[in-house]
Amino acid sequence: MQIPSALFGRAADVEHVCQCAASGACCSIVGVSNLGKSALLRTICDPSKPAAQGPTFVYVDCNRMPERTARAFFITTWHAVMTRLPTAELRAGAQHVYDAMVAASGAMMVTLYFDAGVIFALDHLPRPLVLCFDEFDESYQNLEQQTFLNLRALRDRHGSALVYVTATDRELARLTQSREQGEFYELIAPRVQFLRLMEPDDTRRFCADYGARARVSFSEDDLAFIRENADGHPGLVQAVCYALGAVTGEPVRNKHQDRMIHQYVRENLAADPNVQTECAKIWRDLEPDEHEALLHLHRANPTSANDAGRRGLRNKFIIDDDEDEPHIFSRLFENFVHQQKIVSQPDKRGVYIDVDAGDVWVDGKQIEPLTDLEYRLVLFLYGRLDRVCDKYAIVENVWGEEYIDKVDDTRIEKLVSRVRAKIEADPAHPRYLTSLRGRGYKLTR
Repeated sequence: MQIPSALFGRAADVEHVCQCAASGACCSIVGVSNLGKSALLRTICDPSKPAAQGPTFVYVDCNRMPERTARAFFITTWHAVMTRLPTAELRAGAQHVYDAMVAASGAMMVTLYFDAGVIFALDHLPRPLVLCFDEFDESYQNLEQQTFLNLRALRDRHGSALVYVTATDRELARLTQSREQGEFYELIAPRVQFLRLMEPDDTRRFCADYGARARVSFSEDDLAFIRENADGHPGLVQAVCYALGAVTGEPVRNKHQDRMIHQYVRENLAADPNVQTECAKIWRDLEPDEHEALLHLHRANPTSANDAGRRGLRNKFIIDDDEDEPHIFSRLFENFVHQQKIVSQPDKRGVYIDVDAGDVWVDGKQIEPLTDLEYRLVLFLYGRLDRVCDKYAIVENVWGEEYIDKVDDTRIEKLVSRVRAKIEADPAHPRYLTSLRGRGYKLTR
């Protein structure tokens, strides 16, 4: 699901970046996927926002690079700088630099033209020139190593007039680091800011924004339900808003109705594709020792690796600061971690899903890949293990609510049959995916 580009809260993070920039210091912001890094940088770089007054903040979306090369990196960056030049005459001068970069015969010439462009920009824009590199993870890992020496040389040449800000899912210090990358990382190492989850008031504003866009209403009990399941992670909050809004609609409800709705939604959230996608993104952004620490969170006498992992999880606000009995930030991600514990022991009998990889295991063996519909069916039933799911719930969660009147029993039976052919040793006598006449289907571990 597309997360809103608006920024909710984050005043302290905005202030941190602006203070670093004003003092001519490079910095880095780190946070797991969909925590609001892009919204933060876009807000800071918006010329109409108060934060953008003073230094010249330039938003550089590294995902817009057609390839992970030095050439593409510097051309994309200069194209972003061009948009901040205030007059047509200056933009025309910058266009000559851009054309020269595009026509350059090699990366070295592109870098030289980029340096000339920086000088041009510094002559005509308020200093410092602050290049905000969003989605920088892949660039840091895949650009030619000389790129980082070039960035360091540019900074050394122009000093505090040229500032770098990086936004990444993972801390750069935890990624593979060559000598050249180290030269660049030294610039930002002392000023790494980990993004917190949204505060309750920010979550309330986020939900109100979602409700206005989706034309649904959330009661106080709804907001408490959302915080309980998603805490302040924007991606998870939106996933719960979507699931809740699909049931609540716009009218105001009483507490009894809210309780019934929450029970229904809670039973389906574990298998909700949007929830699973958000949790998988968070999991993917964590380090191996952090995975290990989560899998053994409440184990007595943790290893030193678990201690290091726990520190990383606290830095990223995945677990709280309770040293004695730390807790995972949200119920939904806690459930996801529990699923990963099961997946980490694939030798056990039964059906297990590695949600991160999209793989399905049966009796310790990985089965052949499932189609999208097949996987959505297994994922939905897996979230409701040992519980009967009627055909309406299956259609709504596998095909979508708009297909309720379009998918008949025969179509469901054919999909179930295809899945059985892949997960059952004897599809004619299913052990795991069983049917109950007149009631629906059930996945049994």
